[in-house]
Amino acid sequence: MKRLLLYVHFNKNNKVSDHVIYQLKHMRSLFEKVIFISNSELSEQYQQQLVDFVDEFIQRENKGFDFAAWRDGMEQVGFDQLKMYDSVTLMNDTCFGPLYEMAPIYEKYEIQNIDFWGITNHRAYHESKSHYFDEHIQSYYKVFNNNVINSQIFEDFWKNIVDYTNVQDVIDHYEIQSTKIFMDAGFKYESVLDTRALDAKNLLHPDFSYYAPDVILKEKVPFIKVKAFQSTQSNGIAYYMLDYIDRNTDYPKSLVVDHLSTIGYPDLNFLLPSKMITSLSKTVLHQTVAVHLHVYYPELLEEFLDAFKNFSFDYDLYLTTNTDEKEEIIKEMLKCKDAKAKLVRTPNHGRDIVPFLALKEELKKYDIVGHFHTKRSLEAAFFAGESWRTELISMLIEPADNIMAHFEQKQKLGIVIADIPSFFRFNKIVNADNENKQIAPIMNDIWKRMKMNKKVNFHDFNTFTMSYGTFFWAKTEVLEPLFNLEIMDREIPNEPLPQNTILHAIERVLIYLAWDKEMDFKISPNKLNLTPFIDSRTLNQRFYISSENSDDIRLRYVLALSIKKLKRLIVYRFYKLFKLDTTKLFLKE
Repeated sequence: MKRLLLYVHFNKNNKVSDHVIYQLKHMRSLFEKVIFISNSELSEQYQQQLVDFVDEFIQRENKGFDFAAWRDGMEQVGFDQLKMYDSVTLMNDTCFGPLYEMAPIYEKYEIQNIDFWGITNHRAYHESKSHYFDEHIQSYYKVFNNNVINSQIFEDFWKNIVDYTNVQDVIDHYEIQSTKIFMDAGFKYESVLDTRALDAKNLLHPDFSYYAPDVILKEKVPFIKVKAFQSTQSNGIAYYMLDYIDRNTDYPKSLVVDHLSTIGYPDLNFLLPSKMITSLSKTVLHQTVAVHLHVYYPELLEEFLDAFKNFSFDYDLYLTTNTDEKEEIIKEMLKCKDAKAKLVRTPNHGRDIVPFLALKEELKKYDIVGHFHTKRSLEAAFFAGESWRTELISMLIEPADNIMAHFEQKQKLGIVIADIPSFFRFNKIVNADNENKQIAPIMNDIWKRMKMNKKVNFHDFNTFTMSYGTFFWAKTEVLEPLFNLEIMDREIPNEPLPQNTILHAIERVLIYLAWDKEMDFKISPNKLNLTPFIDSRTLNQRFYISSENSDDIRLRYVLALSIKKLKRLIVYRFYKLFKLDTTKLFLKE
């Protein structure tokens, strides 16, 4: 069969996601010709990624959305030439897949000589008194056979497409009408999943592609919409959707995770399990590495030097400290441990962050930078600082070889942070409301000052995925905006440091620096195997009820119930007095 694919692409970051490449690669053999129409401005680099899978490339402005793009594709082919094809497939990149082979589906509808077909349809529906949806095929995937292509109504429909600027106008005039018009002309359609007879009473809206992703997956529909993972209704099940795809199809789950991590925020709950670092085989590191350790407590230096000795990769060590006395202790320890390092004096200002930034010109010369410090906590008990530091060492320094293997093998990896130290699971230290009121404004400010590419409002975040203690491994290109940030002395209070400063903002902004560079982050797991019931008990605090007032609570309940019954009696008597209908009076209770 002679088939044509008109594939419409849009990416707000002007890139081609890997899931698009996967689609084109796995569907290329179905079509004699593939035309890729981009409503985003793609660089030559991205265009080159397409050459093996497409025959023609059209670059256009994002006017009229996908329907205007399909119109332009048809005009480039020519309507006379379109009639030479057995079918024309219209597709866009708003879905993941194919989860299953598409060839049998094409063969089925071609044998049946179906006029046009799609993946999912939408039943006729009154959304409101003023807004009615006609029955229609959803437009992310639609196929017309030669019977329809040769009709005048097909040519007239596409030639008269207007460049609407409002997406709802496109839906109302084209997505819905492009089914109705052809049905009214006598053509018949089918859909891989016919949703008209499905039970939709529990859905907010009978759009199964958005509100019922479980049905899409269970019915083995070959594509699932990107927006199915982004809906509020899917927040609690998106992890299981990913798991289902991973276990029941050959589709790489990473394509979903990577795309959603770049077009939206990278640390949504259901994405976080996929961010955990796994064990890789050792590999030769071809990237240069610098390690910075701020040594405020030189008595803890030996612990770090012993851990650094286990690195199998080459690295240069930079140490910073703030007094002559500490310098002498450090030099003696380096000599004792036969370790080499560049020792730099920095003021006792800005904790470990300002000393780190003081080395930026040196650190820029490397591909990867590790940042650590001799952590103690003066604000909490001895055990807090000890557990915090030792767990961070076990998460980021001891497994450094494996972390470097990830950097070597995963080009898009930008930063690795540690998982949450146990102290923050036993103690509710981070107050989300305080972070939103006090730290988010600082994060917004420095984001703007760093001239980042992506727009973000940190007030939108319920909480932040942060590098506790500011321990991390990162590519220097990710850190570049931070290196270029001019921090004024007055922005950093003197010790003892309050809880809401630019230093705390930097601690929380790091993974989003990688996200802005279209790179990902990974989390190195805590080796302590602690039950999540700890988190539940820490976060779900109830108000306290003493044994002395528990009886009073029961009395208050009885009193409230008595008042409710009294109100019912008064209302009932009122209805009877004025001879009103009492049959439905308390049905809602």
